[in-house]
Amino acid sequence: MLVLSSREGSALVLTLNRPDAGNAMSVELALELKAALTVCRNDTSIRSVVVTGAGDRYFCTGGDVKRYARLDDAADLNRAFDTVRDLLDEIEALDQPVFAALNGFTVGGGTEFALACDLRFAARSVQIGLPHIRLGLVPGWDGTARLVELVGRAHAMRLMLSGERVSADEALRIGLVDQVADDGGCVAAALAFAAKLDAAAPLAIGAAKRTILESLRCERSQARRLGRERFAELWFTADHKEAEQAFAEKRAPRFSPR
Repeated sequence: MLVLSSREGSALVLTLNRPDAGNAMSVELALELKAALTVCRNDTSIRSVVVTGAGDRYFCTGGDVKRYARLDDAADLNRAFDTVRDLLDEIEALDQPVFAALNGFTVGGGTEFALACDLRFAARSVQIGLPHIRLGLVPGWDGTARLVELVGRAHAMRLMLSGERVSADEALRIGLVDQVADDGGCVAAALAFAAKLDAAAPLAIGAAKRTILESLRCERSQARRLGRERFAELWFTADHKEAEQAFAEKRAPRFSPR
């Protein structure tokens, strides 16, 4: 299996299982990940997803260069790359937050993959980079747009024009990752954050994720309108009514599955 799956409480842990290939993203791996996301959509007990790499050396080293080298023309290239692009779009569209646990080298398309996740937890020894320019390329999985959204123009320029890898601590400083953990502890750090979602209303989790991402990509007036609409939608849900009643009764809310 190219993707290993396990449950840790309310979180689903997905492990990229190609350690001998640097956990590189092949079409087959992307399709298995897409199938795992379909399971998430249909399982209301899953509150979040944690993605990591098999072994302790690589999270993901990007595209499967050996396989992609056999592509003959732009149409073949786009068919292969669109599979991964669709996967990253599905990660963003999933109601459940997706957390990347960067346990090893995260480079090229592996960084693009991490950028599509909602939060990134990095092991301290991890190095992260976008070396495309040294291969005569730019990111091919929509990573440029996501990078600019996350770290801003100046940091994106430096990362992409230099092609250099940065340390986990530097990635934290510029906002490329959200937390640095001791080596071997990034999955635990991601799961510790995921456990906090157990106290949150499931409908609100999905609405918050969608509103944040949509607000990044529209004008301020539209972002404010989206926030107000989602607020009104959630106000009349059973989740909100249960939260109000629990507050009045001084107890923890008991939310229904999505």
